Amino acid sequence: MKSISVSDITLRQVSTSDSPRLSFNEKVEVAGTLDRLCVDVIETAPITEGKTDVLFLHTISSLVKYSAIACPVGYTEESVEETYSAVKGAKKPRLVVSVPVSTVGMEYICKKKPQKVLEMLETLTKKAASLCGDVEVSFSDATRAE
Repeated sequence: MKSISVSDITLRQVSTSDSPRLSFNEKVEVAGTLDRLCVDVIETAPITEGKTDVLFLHTISSLVKYSAIACPVGYTEESVEETYSAVKGAKKPRLVVSVPVSTVGMEYICKKKPQKVLEMLETLTKKAASLCGDVEVSFSDATRAE
């Protein structure tokens, strides 16, 4: 029997959109509401604002009881460690390794050639798996990949 899993991307999207940003408290409130609705996965934005983002992830990790907290890692092993440290207090932490797979995306976003991106993907995935039991690998711009 197949099951359906619901992921909510509100907290990921509000940090990247051009619309007005939510305050810290509003983001915590959104996470709490999604958890009360028993959304399977609450997707967050990657850590870009240092201590503020880490504090937010710590806060919702301790509040959320039912949903997985999924946070993208950066392109270094240190960013994997920082992200895991921020979400490890969650009942269901998830690390998301997301890389572009089109040639243009690899060179423009990662500033690497395809072989180096594959090596980076392997390194990041192994590091994430060594820290967290739930790791998601995501490929952006896959429809343009060779």
